[in-house]
Amino acid sequence: MSRSLLQIGLLAGLLASAPSAAGEPRRHVLQVEADGLAFELSEPPGWFVDSTIAREFGAAVVLYPETGDPRSPGTPVMRVAVARKSGRDAGASVERALAEYRARYRGVELERAAASHPRYRAYAAKFCLAGRFCEYVTLVDPDPAGGFLLSVALTRPKRAATSMELEAYNRVIASLSAN
Repeated sequence: MSRSLLQIGLLAGLLASAPSAAGEPRRHVLQVEADGLAFELSEPPGWFVDSTIAREFGAAVVLYPETGDPRSPGTPVMRVAVARKSGRDAGASVERALAEYRARYRGVELERAAASHPRYRAYAAKFCLAGRFCEYVTLVDPDPAGGFLLSVALTRPKRAATSMELEAYNRVIASLSAN
């Protein structure tokens, strides 16, 4: 009997770490409560989710490449934060964020960007300041009647993000789920 329980336990352990149907290992899902909103997100392949140092970055959660140091000036970092809407209009919050970037970074190049989420409305922009950084920001509206947005920002020092970094960024956005 105890041998059967041991075998079942081992089998359960193997299945928990087994690749998914798509051939990808299961990734860590983090549940977060910040500023009055509970949400969860999935860790993209090759990235580490960290809530212990997030406050240093002005976020509820940060993500960075598994081989990187988030405090190193060359490491791309994603920040996920909860933001309050300007009234109930997410569009006004987006316009306020755009105005803040223009005021803070003279000469910043701004592009509206495409962003998608399977269930929520998303607003995205790309900000680049030549030779200093590119930042990709997406505001996700999990509850149009509510007062909160989820903000996901990928900052890439000195240059635009790579296709792999943008893929991880888009996976994080798509994985967001407000509770």
